[in-house]
Amino acid sequence: MAFAPHALGLALAALAFTAQAQDAPYPNQPIKLIVPFTAGSSSDVTARAIAQKIGATLGQPVVVDNRPGANGGIGMQAVARSKPDGYTLAVGTVSTTVVPPLISKNVPYDLFKDFVPVATMANTPLLLTVVNDSPFNSVQDLVAAAKKAPKTLTYGNSAGLYRIAMEAFNHQAGVDLLGIPFKGPAQAATEVLAGRLSVNPDALGAAGPMLQAKRMRALAVMGSQRTPALPDVPTMQELGFKNFAFNGWLGILAPTGTPAPIIERLHKEIAAAVQTPDIQALYGRLGMEPTVLSPQAYAREIKADFAKYSEVARQAGIEKE
Repeated sequence: MAFAPHALGLALAALAFTAQAQDAPYPNQPIKLIVPFTAGSSSDVTARAIAQKIGATLGQPVVVDNRPGANGGIGMQAVARSKPDGYTLAVGTVSTTVVPPLISKNVPYDLFKDFVPVATMANTPLLLTVVNDSPFNSVQDLVAAAKKAPKTLTYGNSAGLYRIAMEAFNHQAGVDLLGIPFKGPAQAATEVLAGRLSVNPDALGAAGPMLQAKRMRALAVMGSQRTPALPDVPTMQELGFKNFAFNGWLGILAPTGTPAPIIERLHKEIAAAVQTPDIQALYGRLGMEPTVLSPQAYAREIKADFAKYSEVARQAGIEKE
């Protein structure tokens, strides 16, 4: 097939432009940061703040794209299938990386084959919360009521880690609280405030405003240590739950095959952003703990959490759905 001279010229110009763009230093176009959660969640708020910071230093906008649903599967799958060129990234949590293969038969991505860690941004303490006028003043009250009326009390199942934690609670307490699925933590929080959920596992950052407004109470910290934001709230371990430690983290991942220099550049910019005063202040308001792991340390954290929560799922008898 012969090209007209002007068509051939346009084609050659397009090829030259593409080659020039590929050879230009990274980044030379906007970066998409996919958040597999609803807008307004603590993960989303944090991602947007970090995106704005690193966009300014990278010289290209970092555009947040919310794709909630399927326990994070919709957003994570989109990143797994994207070109590994550093222009499509994912915000990852324990619930969207480690937990899905433990509770689902058909996960549309492979955590260890499809992603490469870039950096963690924060740790997120988890709480067991109730509405302020709840009859449960302690975890002991909750357990007693659950034993008295089996399969009548409920919790918000709005993230994979929350389900794993609550099934571990059921197992150790010898009770059977029913998990009610929600698309995101905000929807579950609304239901517990309305009195339609008995209890709700949630991140400190999301629950914090409701706790401060005296609309919610925290019965326990679900992580391994008390949080400075709520020094009087005991951990589940202190209440007799053995090895009960469920801590969330927030990080950024890229598709496998993304060049190492790009990973290193992104990590450097994220680490610098986390240290800025306004991000530190934001973390303080959200109840998050600034934590930046290297790509290598982040990979080790993911593997360790996968092993730990696999054992929790086995002990709790969680069946994949």
